[in-house]
Amino acid sequence: MDNAKLNPNELIKLQPRGSVRHYRKGDLIFSEGESADNVYFIESGKCSVFLYEFTNRVEIGQLGCGEFFGEMAVINRGKRTASVVAITDAEIIVLDREPFLKFLDSGSELSETVKSIIARRTEELILKENLLTTTGIKGNNLQISIKGDPSLRETAFLRERHESPVDKVLPELIVKLKMLLLERCVSEVFLQFNSGEIRLTSILDPLNYEIHPANKLIDDAYLDRHFPVLDYAEKTRLIRHLYDSIAAEFSSLTLPQNYKDSYLHHYQSWQPLASEEIVKVIDRLPALRNIPDFYLRNMGISITRDAIRMQFNCDGTHIIGTQDYDRFLADNVEV
Repeated sequence: MDNAKLNPNELIKLQPRGSVRHYRKGDLIFSEGESADNVYFIESGKCSVFLYEFTNRVEIGQLGCGEFFGEMAVINRGKRTASVVAITDAEIIVLDREPFLKFLDSGSELSETVKSIIARRTEELILKENLLTTTGIKGNNLQISIKGDPSLRETAFLRERHESPVDKVLPELIVKLKMLLLERCVSEVFLQFNSGEIRLTSILDPLNYEIHPANKLIDDAYLDRHFPVLDYAEKTRLIRHLYDSIAAEFSSLTLPQNYKDSYLHHYQSWQPLASEEIVKVIDRLPALRNIPDFYLRNMGISITRDAIRMQFNCDGTHIIGTQDYDRFLADNVEV
């Protein structure tokens, strides 16, 4: 049995605590922003969970028999954070708030099963709600867009484009950035085209960052002075050791258990950004910089996260999973 679902016998045990409702295909079960009074357990059929990003409807998941939804807002006494619609005819057991909370406190084997599923969901939610941590999860179709200042967006087409200090050295800089991330101690790069500043984080001092001018980073002697050679595998070993060291201190820290569990899961499942993805992202910088209207202003890449952060001249920010990078380029850039 899927450990995130209830089996038919478990669903039958829940029926006396609520009522069975019948939904037809296309019926809206609840909407984002509504008050939360019920929890829903699917006996048959499928439902779609979705939300609106501005005017675009975005599906964030589908649920089927044995799965349940709506519990987070009930437990936290909050508003619905998404909408749910039946995408087939469905039969759903609906528990009101008080019966559901009493059920969770009952101590039964079934309530413990439901609580364990909720605990895992809470752990995932903590990670997903942190944009930067989200990008460390190997998720599907990660594309987060953040709108910037409307006045800047409105004047994007009117502003004249100028060659930046980074543009002047970009071909040489691309070679050095790949070297820094793959062969030197650098773990993160934040490149600012307008100012010519490049913010770098070293795995040897991971809690701080350094700022270097782009025209200096193309000089081999300068790199040798500031960034010692360090093999990529050795850098990832140091990161794992750092996570292990923090995890070893958790028993002495007065953190809520759900935080400990979520971070421990993150530490244990962490994987570095693949070296070939680093090469692909860095090599495509000129294409992103030369989009006719919406060109790249700054970007960030880290070996610790499977995502790229990019900001364009229209003042919009995009956080793109590396697996979606090619699709993003295909949609926006001629390469």
